[in-house]
Amino acid sequence: MRNSGIKILTAFLVLWLFCLSSFSDTFTHLESGEVLHGYATSRTDGGKTVVHTEEKDEVKLNLIEWKVSTDRLGRNNKVVVLTLDDEIAFEIETGALEQAIAKVSDEGPLFILLEIDTPGGRDDLTYRICGAILQSWSCPVVAFIKGGRYGGALSAGAAVALACDKIYMASNTVIGAATMMGFDQTGPKDLKELYGEALGEKYSSAWQAKLASLAERKSRPGLLARAMVERDVEVIEVSEANNRGFFIDPVDKRPQQRLVRTWSKKGSLLTLTAAEAVECGIADKVGESRDQVLGDLGAADAEVVINNDIQKARVELKRARGQLNRIRKSIDFKIKQSEYPQPMYKVLKILRNAKSEFKILIRLARKYPDLGLDIQALEEELNSIEANYEKIKMGSRRR
Repeated sequence: MRNSGIKILTAFLVLWLFCLSSFSDTFTHLESGEVLHGYATSRTDGGKTVVHTEEKDEVKLNLIEWKVSTDRLGRNNKVVVLTLDDEIAFEIETGALEQAIAKVSDEGPLFILLEIDTPGGRDDLTYRICGAILQSWSCPVVAFIKGGRYGGALSAGAAVALACDKIYMASNTVIGAATMMGFDQTGPKDLKELYGEALGEKYSSAWQAKLASLAERKSRPGLLARAMVERDVEVIEVSEANNRGFFIDPVDKRPQQRLVRTWSKKGSLLTLTAAEAVECGIADKVGESRDQVLGDLGAADAEVVINNDIQKARVELKRARGQLNRIRKSIDFKIKQSEYPQPMYKVLKILRNAKSEFKILIRLARKYPDLGLDIQALEEELNSIEANYEKIKMGSRRR
């Protein structure tokens, strides 16, 4: 048990130093006093962290042996902008965002600016996006809820924003309304309606805990995050000894505490305006534009690099859908052809083309899960076509 405890403590120290180094640019050796300027990456080699330095290029450091300072010295004077401006619905876009964050964070920018305007989307993809942000050890990620078609960071979008190191919001935006929904053939459904009381409550509870933990990670009020998910969560703010900012359930209010404000009433999901989010500590500041956010973060003179990997993935998926539709039309045409008597050589040609098209469909299905193709059904259909082709081919030889 003692050895286990030591291992856990050691792991915690390494994780703590990793998190600290994510903002750090000056490394001072605790014994020799050697000083290096640069930035830590997310890569490790032999238990050591790969650090890019001005003095020695890439080096491998045991971060426990170094003091790290958050002064940006040695970091590249640039900010990389990623944009999440649609529903969180497609694996290809989520994968592109994950890869972009991992790649960019190891390039040493001042920070990544994630501009958000989304109605939310799939919880499984949201978990992946939040994970990518949290794993960006080498570079902070700042959320800018910029406004637009959806008006803020809603539902799963709120979770993505809460995963970031800082949150800026345009004054006309909102954050919240993060209840988890399920879907069936008729559209969105409440989880309890879709899965039953027990299972729906289980999923909802896990989602509440996720948002609360994301909020509390950056000293944001976790109870307010829970109120974004669950209608039955009530939240009031109280002050005590002239200190405000205590967010509690009304039943937990003590006589010496003074009610400051009711933030969430039973029966409604919490959605906050930008001003409200800043007032209660969910967001850091109101920012009306990207330039204003950059200026507030001391990056007014930084090079701004726009990363369009998410948008490129969206276009790629659109092209794949177009290819899928063309192949489906071609297959439908071949099916109609097969309904009429055909010379043997034409039948074989039709089957050869069909085989080729089904192989393309299988490749598309494997590469683009978002197309919703059933790989097993396609493979079974291909096997049937190939068997039919060989049967007809053998029959023609016998003649």
